[in-house]
Amino acid sequence: MVRSRWITVIAGALALLSVSTFAAAADPTSYRNREGRYEITLQPRYLASKTLDFGGGTSIDTDSDLGFGMGFGYNFTNKFALHLDWSWASMNYNAKIGTADAGGNPAGTTAASGTLDSSTLALNLSYYFLEGPLTPFVLGGIGWTWVDSNVPSGLPETGCWWDPWYGYICTSYQDTYAKDYFSYSLGLGGRWDVSPGFFLRGSVVMQWMDTGKAGTTGFPGGRLDIGFLF
Repeated sequence: MVRSRWITVIAGALALLSVSTFAAAADPTSYRNREGRYEITLQPRYLASKTLDFGGGTSIDTDSDLGFGMGFGYNFTNKFALHLDWSWASMNYNAKIGTADAGGNPAGTTAASGTLDSSTLALNLSYYFLEGPLTPFVLGGIGWTWVDSNVPSGLPETGCWWDPWYGYICTSYQDTYAKDYFSYSLGLGGRWDVSPGFFLRGSVVMQWMDTGKAGTTGFPGGRLDIGFLF
């Protein structure tokens, strides 16, 4: 259901981009140079489902889901732009975990499920093929991705502090299995400068991470940038 909604959104965005070509040509005031301008973006994102095989009977199947991001960028020219992007997503997963007996021999698998959170901070370089308000582009970037399985790694701990208004306040927290990875990505999309201060970008992006025993794995997805120039 989620995937079908996003296919509809992407198809609508592509149709809107096609219509915008005539609008931009008819109204030359609808566009101003990108060069030397900063921009901020809000980024609804889509993450496709993925299966990771770690060997020894252990594998993880993640569900497709929606995520969110935001970014800050600078246009060096009408064709080159650099962005600092942050994104976050939470997705359900089903796992098979290989077990072993006392001698270290395979003894079957056990099942587990839950929700994992991921967050990426990335530096992305975009190249626009055209200088006008409607242009295809490619992007490439490097970053750091943090993944939290939300599986407890220890016993709960409680911390307390003194609040001048409410007195002693105590909260409990529990460490979980989490890990960070170096990541890099490539993408292809289109941009439409709707007005001098507003634009839309749609792209399909592949992100790679070295996930240890599962090797370097690609994670496909898509994003729609709602941007503001200043």
